[in-house]
Amino acid sequence: MNEERELPTVLFDPELNRTINEALPEFVVDAFGILTILGDGATLVTIAALLYWFGGEANRHDRAMVLAVAVTTLALVAGLKGILEIPRPLYVADPAFEFAPSSYPGWSTPSAHAMGAAAVYGALAAVMDTGTRRQRYAVAAFLIVTIPFSRVVIGVHYLGDVIIGATLGLLLVAIALRITKRSITPMFALSLAIAVAAFGLGSEEFTTMAIGASLGGLVTWPLLEDREADPLGASVLVLGLLVLPLLIVVRLLELLISVEGGFVIGGTTSVSLAAIIETVGFALAFGGAIAVPFVAARFNETDAVRRLQTVLPFRGRRVEPDAAGDEPSADDRGEF
Repeated sequence: MNEERELPTVLFDPELNRTINEALPEFVVDAFGILTILGDGATLVTIAALLYWFGGEANRHDRAMVLAVAVTTLALVAGLKGILEIPRPLYVADPAFEFAPSSYPGWSTPSAHAMGAAAVYGALAAVMDTGTRRQRYAVAAFLIVTIPFSRVVIGVHYLGDVIIGATLGLLLVAIALRITKRSITPMFALSLAIAVAAFGLGSEEFTTMAIGASLGGLVTWPLLEDREADPLGASVLVLGLLVLPLLIVVRLLELLISVEGGFVIGGTTSVSLAAIIETVGFALAFGGAIAVPFVAARFNETDAVRRLQTVLPFRGRRVEPDAAGDEPSADDRGEF
């Protein structure tokens, strides 16, 4: 969709952003500007990864499902953004927004923050054991409403963007709960199918990241899902600190390397060597993130981990100094 095309609905009218922003007190607008960070992709992935790494063995399946939902969300939102190519309201408003950032990357529809918040926080509310179900859903509902609305308030998304995004995010949760009862693999397969289809339709919005992460999950999870892993928290921390930087390094590959050449698929779609390298890098990084608890368990008996375990509150948030390196008791096995 080009920039000259007007969207014939109030849900995609930048003046609605202006009206909403001007109707709110300044301190409320500032609060929304902070709250929006909770829907950032990096924030959501970090939350999902940390819960997956540090949670108890009993519900690793559920926590892996949340990771799969996050990856599928990335694939879907990146695909739709790259196909629709709808410019953000801050770029089409006349006069320009005084309250919005001077520039903001990416296309507008759907809102990644809205879809990610609905998908990740919705999935967590569905599978967590913390608190009562009513409390979990109340917190999730608050985040799923306020995070998307914050995007409208600060002028980077239309109201229609966040409605579409939140709806699709909740739909992904419903699909995940239905198809992952026995295995998480079908969700990773769905994510890969969406990412590949988006690439085939011409999307260039994070397609290498989406395809790579989906592929990494699809290959790695089936190899590990039937295995047991009971790492100490310190073991996970040590290994996790080694894996997380890989995600950053891979994301910067496009800026650090320049590889000419590529392949033509189906006579029309061109794939550069740089894109292939990035995709493989993301696959290895995400597959490595999934494998962290299983690999970390091998470090339980090392001196460094045993010492670290005595001073940092992992596994059930309670550590007995003289039990460092021992198998955690039933009471020490945190759920989420």
